[in-house]
Amino acid sequence: MTASQKNAGPETRAPDTNRIPIMMNPPTDQPSYEAIMLALFENYESLYDIDAETFAYQCYHESDAYSGLSIAGSGEDFFAALSSDIPRVIHPEDQAYVADMLRKEKILSALEKEKYYSIVYRLLIDGKPTYHKVRATLSSIRGRRHILLGVRDVDETVRQEQAHEEALASMYQKEKNHLEAILGSAAGYLEVDLTQDAVLEMSPRQTADNFDTSAFLPPPGKTLRYSDLNEFLGAQIIAKNRQRYAKISSREYLADCFSKGDRRTSVSFSVHRKNGGSQPCREVFYLYRDDASGHIMSFCVIYDLTEQQQKEKELAELEHALQMSRIRNFTSQMQPHFLYNALASIQEIVLDDPNYAAELIGDFTVHLRSCIRAMSSDAPLPFEQELANIRAYVNIEQMRFGRKLRVVYDVPVTDFTILPLSVQPLVENAIRHGIYQRGVKGGTVRIHTRETESHWLVEVEDDGVGFDVSLLKKAVATGDRDSTGLKNIMFRLNTVMHADVDIQSVPGTGTKVTITIPKGVVYENDHC
Repeated sequence: MTASQKNAGPETRAPDTNRIPIMMNPPTDQPSYEAIMLALFENYESLYDIDAETFAYQCYHESDAYSGLSIAGSGEDFFAALSSDIPRVIHPEDQAYVADMLRKEKILSALEKEKYYSIVYRLLIDGKPTYHKVRATLSSIRGRRHILLGVRDVDETVRQEQAHEEALASMYQKEKNHLEAILGSAAGYLEVDLTQDAVLEMSPRQTADNFDTSAFLPPPGKTLRYSDLNEFLGAQIIAKNRQRYAKISSREYLADCFSKGDRRTSVSFSVHRKNGGSQPCREVFYLYRDDASGHIMSFCVIYDLTEQQQKEKELAELEHALQMSRIRNFTSQMQPHFLYNALASIQEIVLDDPNYAAELIGDFTVHLRSCIRAMSSDAPLPFEQELANIRAYVNIEQMRFGRKLRVVYDVPVTDFTILPLSVQPLVENAIRHGIYQRGVKGGTVRIHTRETESHWLVEVEDDGVGFDVSLLKKAVATGDRDSTGLKNIMFRLNTVMHADVDIQSVPGTGTKVTITIPKGVVYENDHC
């Protein structure tokens, strides 16, 4: 059962003795009564009027989606019909819940106490679970009690609430992890009441080997003022950047930061080491207001920067290694799936046209060499080499598609570098998913390069079938479509070359993919 369902129940409202007064004297004609029902239950998927004594019912409205459930629009017993429909239209995990919450005894009992009664559950619409909300109210019509019940699609709202709850839970967990990380790597800390100028808690004596923190603690039995501690630190402990430390750590400065909405500030400085010399440090001030007293507080954490910098360096190295491992893994998965088909096609024409077959084998060799090279290194290479691979690939595809495929090379700019197998898969997509889908009409793929003052641009454009970019993103997000290849290209180009990939497409017109590569970026020669 979801959180939304567990919390669902009668809505708490003040008693209302004028329950839907317009229904007290309903019009005699049925169409007018239906119009009133629709007005009272606006934006509902379906609307029911149930006689609270006999439980005979009539449905006055159904949306297209709801009508697809094939639920009876009228009958002698609403709750009997509901019992038979639950196993068919309700999500299996919610069936017992709905059967219990929509019992006639429970609904009537609840409506006698409150004006409205509602629950949230999942209907199966086109086989997909979709959150809906039932809302019921009790009204007197010509001396008889009637249950007016509406079913509303609240799927988007519920899922937004669930996402918000998950985000909050994640945020709380991150805050806990963050605090543990803060204290786990801290050389010292203290909690301060800035309003009362008092030090409330401090780290134990001698918490760091490189510098003496014993002066952070007051004599036994004495409450230490924060301003006195700062004065002592500036005179005895701080070796470098004393003035800036005195300014940033002062009560006045920290209180001013809090009043401006800043909840964190920091200062770098050096302290005298126990054995001589100085040690670089950084103090971070986390600012907040105490709920009980209303006082402005500061949680101050001191870091030994030597240790911190070493950890950051190790973490950066690990992240870089992981990043390069992901790139290598992505690249190794990008072997063109048409290799075996290409060999089979070449085999068929060897006897009929050996010279053409020899040219195709040469093209096949160029393309295969490019694939193998990309598996061993993801280092940027001259665009001319990627272009040679594209031409080889296109020659093989033209052998298979014939005159249906036309390719235009408009490449006045070639003196830049590109990742291997980053443009060729885009050409492959244009041919297979754009041109080929047009059937005998075929189409044209255009490869164009140009440059601006700050960027190189590579464009792959086709006049194929095109697609709706927003629908594709939605299908990928829901798992209905796989876009691993394109994601890999975008990830590699952005990670290694800081390049952007833009996709524009119009159904029935074609698709254009643009790679924008910034100039002046220095790349590593190899990522092996």
